[in-house]
Amino acid sequence: MDSVAIIVPNRDRPDLTDHIVRRIKDMGAGLDARIFVIEAGSRPEGRSRYMTHVFSDYVYRGRYYAFNRGIKFARLERFSWDYYWFVCNDIVFPKNQDTLRILWEAMQDDPRMACIGPGEPDADDYFGCHPKPGRRWHKASTIHGLAMLMRGTALHEVGYCNPRFRYSQGAGTELAYKLYKADWFMAYSDLATVFHAPGGSTYGKVVPISRHEYQRRARKFASSYLRRHYGDDWDEIFSSVLPDDVECNTFPWQRKVWETELERNWRETLPWVWRYGSRIKSMLRNVGLLN
Repeated sequence: MDSVAIIVPNRDRPDLTDHIVRRIKDMGAGLDARIFVIEAGSRPEGRSRYMTHVFSDYVYRGRYYAFNRGIKFARLERFSWDYYWFVCNDIVFPKNQDTLRILWEAMQDDPRMACIGPGEPDADDYFGCHPKPGRRWHKASTIHGLAMLMRGTALHEVGYCNPRFRYSQGAGTELAYKLYKADWFMAYSDLATVFHAPGGSTYGKVVPISRHEYQRRARKFASSYLRRHYGDDWDEIFSSVLPDDVECNTFPWQRKVWETELERNWRETLPWVWRYGSRIKSMLRNVGLLN
């Protein structure tokens, strides 16, 4: 019986986390599955009733930091798991769908499949994730990290998403390159699906920066990190390791998005300037530094 460590992080959203845990606790028929609910710096009143582990995270270092901590907690219980299922709390699975079992069954088709995620039919901002009838799964250059099942041997060989990506964007892209370079591949299921819950679950909710500011920081970090570590043509380097049967190469599209800077909202990033702006201007005029 294959073992699966199911890792679900929470940051002061017990409503979402409790709901998703109740939904997945009966998934994985025939598998030895164990759920780890990781509290990423949640306040005592913001913790899930299903909490298994907690760590201090005052500034909130992001979901990939929490997932990596979850891996460490899981490996304290069992050093080597056959699979790891990384489940975000702000998603919705179709009723009566045993998503874990469907993903696991797909991974039995090819031992070099490192990761698989459920398709996302309604996604309008991620290429290649839309399921098509008549097949079980299809290869993808990158997959979203909403509910990704990863083979333990691939994780132990290559690793998981880099926890330095505090704002998430780019971490899965780097992981995809490392996996394909090591002769693994990633896939989307055409049978299992998932939907993103409406509204943000963290930024603008329990972490005091807006979704816009999150997107601005995420793009800037992803673009600068990938250029610094892989060169200005990182998307071409990443593309060079993809096999011919990958249907959609998302690397050039991601580079274009991340290099398109969003306008900074100064009212949010420097609120004191706006709060005391008129006083500051008067002071500068009084000392002759402002006409």
